[in-house]
Amino acid sequence: MQDQMIQKHRHKFPVVLMVFLIIFLVSLTVFFVVKIRTEFRTYDYIGKSAEVPNSIAISGEGKASGVPDVATVQVGVNSEKETVNGAQEENTGKMNSIIEALKLLGIESKDLQTDNYNVNPKYDYSEGKSEIVGYRVYQTLTVKIRNTEKVSEVLKVSAEKGANQIGSLIFSIDDPEELQNQARAKAIENAKDKAEKLAKDLDVKLGKVISFSEYPGG
Repeated sequence: MQDQMIQKHRHKFPVVLMVFLIIFLVSLTVFFVVKIRTEFRTYDYIGKSAEVPNSIAISGEGKASGVPDVATVQVGVNSEKETVNGAQEENTGKMNSIIEALKLLGIESKDLQTDNYNVNPKYDYSEGKSEIVGYRVYQTLTVKIRNTEKVSEVLKVSAEKGANQIGSLIFSIDDPEELQNQARAKAIENAKDKAEKLAKDLDVKLGKVISFSEYPGG
């Protein structure tokens, strides 16, 4: 009897499960790799192993999809003034106004996160010389919008309150675990079908699952 490993490849929404040795499922398990068994002769030579394991790999793929229920967007404020204090005061004032306006739309504090805050001098180059003529302050805020119907309002209010850079709007699923479970189950079925067909073509028997691995992707 020889063991065969089938790796199972899983993709996040597409989930690809690489199953090691296809399955002769005895119970409803998520993790399985099946053993392919073949009859072989045992030779009585010294140093000869009684069992020589061989392996093949079969992959199964499962996909599940859902409607995005959350959106994230980056809101930025860029301010330029002759002094650092002036640039910082203007930038902070505008960003605070944006945050307060977003809270009035129902965005919670935990869904507002400052990602970048940079202060840089502004130079004037002339006649081979450089001179500081002002300062630039740049701040970005990542906003998580749990009610996707309010996306347009969030963008509008942010611009009205002083945001001069808005981008990286992304729609996604906040809790993808259920979809991952669905995709995994489909991938296992897909691998099982392939294993059964292969076993039939090779005229071998399937044993229990011995190992598996899965790789998510979206």
